[in-house]
Amino acid sequence: MINKIKLAFYFFAKILGVFALARHLTASKVRILCYHGGSIGDEWKYNGKLFMTRKKFEKRVAWLQIHGYQISSLSEAVAFSISDENPPRLVTALTFDDGWYSTGRELLPVLSESKLPATLYLCTSHFEEAWPIFDVTVRYILWRVEGRKIEIKGFDNMVDGAYDLKINLSRKELIAKIMNLLAMQVKNRAQALSTLNRFAAAMGGVPGGINLESRRFDYLSADELRELAANGCAIELHGHFHSYPAGNPEQFFQDLTTCGSIIEKLGLPKPKHYCYPSGDFDSAAAAVLQKLEIDSATTCIPGLIESAQGNRKYYLPRFLDGENVHMLEFEAEISGFSDVLRRAVGRSQAKYASDFM
Repeated sequence: MINKIKLAFYFFAKILGVFALARHLTASKVRILCYHGGSIGDEWKYNGKLFMTRKKFEKRVAWLQIHGYQISSLSEAVAFSISDENPPRLVTALTFDDGWYSTGRELLPVLSESKLPATLYLCTSHFEEAWPIFDVTVRYILWRVEGRKIEIKGFDNMVDGAYDLKINLSRKELIAKIMNLLAMQVKNRAQALSTLNRFAAAMGGVPGGINLESRRFDYLSADELRELAANGCAIELHGHFHSYPAGNPEQFFQDLTTCGSIIEKLGLPKPKHYCYPSGDFDSAAAAVLQKLEIDSATTCIPGLIESAQGNRKYYLPRFLDGENVHMLEFEAEISGFSDVLRRAVGRSQAKYASDFM
C-alpha cells in the first residue's frame, strides 16, 4: 500500500512537470548509478536488486540518452565534481558492482555497442575462486523450493536433518550448515558444482534444475575482464573480500592493496576508484584511501553529487537501480526530485556523510 501511494505521488509529480523542473534545477550535479548482475534465467525474479534483465537495462540506457543525460566515465564524473568550473549538464556515470559473469554477458554489451563508458568494481577473492558465489546460489536454491518442510538424508552429516523453510530460524540454520560445509570441503569449481547440484537434489529437486553450467552465479574470468576493459569498461576496486573492515584501517589498507595488485597483474591499468562493499564505511576510510592515492569511493546512499572536493570524494552517493525498481522511482531519482525531497526533510546524503568527513 505504501509503495502504491509513493508511485501515485511520483506519477502526479511527473505529469505536473515537477520532474522536469527538478532535472533543470539539478542539471549541474553529477549522477552515479549502481547495477550488479544481469539475468541469464529467472535470477531477476529471485533477487531483483542483484540481477537485472537486459531488456530493462536497455530501456534505462535509452531513456537516459533520450532525455539528455551525458553518460560519462566515472573518472570524468568525479573530475567534473571536483572542478570549480561548471560541469556539462546531467553528467551520469554507470557503475557495476562485484564482477558477475552475467554483467559482462547481459548488461555491459548494451553500453559497448554504443561506445558508452562503464565502471566495474571487482571483488578479487570471488574472482580468484572462479566458482558460483555460494551464498547467492544457496539462497537461490532455497527460493526455488518455495519454503517447504524438508528432510535431508544422505547428503552430509553436517547438513542432514529436518527443516521447515517457512520458519526464518530454520532457514538460517540450514544456510549456516551448508555454507560451512562448502567452505570446508570445496577446493575447485568441479567440486563446487557437484556439491551445489547435490544440495539442490537433496532439497527434493528444483524443477528445470539450477543450471550452474551457464555461469549464472559466477564471476568473470581474466580474459573476459581484459576484453571488457578493451571495450571501454574500467576495472576498479571492490576490495579483495566483499566486506568493509570497520574500525580496522590496517586491514582495510591490506584489503585494497591486495585487490589492486590482482587487478594490475591481469595487465589492466592501476585502479583508482573504490566502492564500499554493501555500502559499509566509517570515518577511518578517507585516510587510507588518501594514502593509497585513490581518486574516489562510492557508497550506497542515494543522492546527487554537488561537490566531490576534499574528503567528500570518498563518500560519494549512488542510486542502486535494479529490476525491482519501478520506472517512476528511477525517474524521480535521476531527475533529482527525490534528492530535493530528501534535502527538504534533512535526509540528504551530504548531511549524512558529513559525519565522516
